[in-house]
Amino acid sequence: MPKLIVVLMALAAAGVSIGLTAPSWAATQLHEDGTGFVTGADAMAVLGWDDATLRANAASLEFVAESESVTAISWECVDPATSQLVTQSTDLVVTETRGIASAPSTWWGTILGFRLEGFDGRGASSAVPEGPAPHSCPGPAWSLVPESSRTVEEKGEPVLAIVHDGVQHPVPAG
Repeated sequence: MPKLIVVLMALAAAGVSIGLTAPSWAATQLHEDGTGFVTGADAMAVLGWDDATLRANAASLEFVAESESVTAISWECVDPATSQLVTQSTDLVVTETRGIASAPSTWWGTILGFRLEGFDGRGASSAVPEGPAPHSCPGPAWSLVPESSRTVEEKGEPVLAIVHDGVQHPVPAG
């Protein structure tokens, strides 16, 4: 029995000394439901930390997913006196940030990574219009051309980030 303990301790020491990381099949991933995994190596790289700093600060880390969508709205206005047409457009940029529950995944005191356990209900969103008010025309004499309104929405992929001391650090997800 004592030999087994010595062998296990030697293996553990060797694993830590060679910088044990997550298995090669493990990669940083974020799924639609907020589940996934962030490798310890990726966390250290984006934060600029070493293993000891990651271990010391793991409990203070938060994870978020931020996505941006753009709704482009265009419409036409006509000046009844001259029959001149003008196309107006505006973009509505919506940014949504959602918190993700997480738990560190450890082995012999080394943080292999963080299990992302799904969205936790925390979040915020903002909408910023870029352009004139939808369906507005250049002047009081102008009028909206009926059925000229077009809407196109583009939704971006969520960007995973680690939050430490209120600062978001984007994490490349595969």
